[in-house]
Amino acid sequence: MVMNKVVAVAAVLALGLGIWAYDAVLAPQPGLDASAFSAITVFPAGRALPNIQFVDHHGASVGPEVFRGRWTVLFMGFTNCGHLCPMTLAQVRMATDAAREPINVVFFSVDPGRDTPAVIRDYVQGFDEKFVGMSAAPDDIQKLAAALGAPYFVDTSPDNYVVDHSSALFLISPEAKFRGTISQPFDTKLMAGEFDQLPRQAGG
Repeated sequence: MVMNKVVAVAAVLALGLGIWAYDAVLAPQPGLDASAFSAITVFPAGRALPNIQFVDHHGASVGPEVFRGRWTVLFMGFTNCGHLCPMTLAQVRMATDAAREPINVVFFSVDPGRDTPAVIRDYVQGFDEKFVGMSAAPDDIQKLAAALGAPYFVDTSPDNYVVDHSSALFLISPEAKFRGTISQPFDTKLMAGEFDQLPRQAGG
């Protein structure tokens, strides 16, 4: 059963990556010079986020338009994460505090069975009151993960509750488009400088 879940999730992610690559080749969009970035892997084209319903840490249902208006760094994890998630969120706070320009930070839980809006709210605000927590229904999580190329796995077996997820950060433009990734290990000073290089005008 576990192997079947892994295969299904892998197939969804492969399909999402294929669609994104097709869009990236056929629909280039100006606005970011990839050669100017090293901490951020910038994509030559932006791809719209899937039209899914997110649930924020206040319990409100919102769509992809919630990302419009400001650059966003999104991290997919879960609140029972041992070391990776707290370390990542702490590093993201260091980078965003050091940046001159404001950056939204969204923690997106892939474990909605345990991570209720209230649990997520308490978790993210322990790192920074400006951080936003979100999750979604399992089917919508799969769609988002496929669009971002973010592998994750949740096994809710009573004796073996396991959650695994990507360690990367995902960059969302003010037009609610997926524009890049930031991979471990993070250089927070370099990230902060590159956050300030992101264009603030429409077209990103």
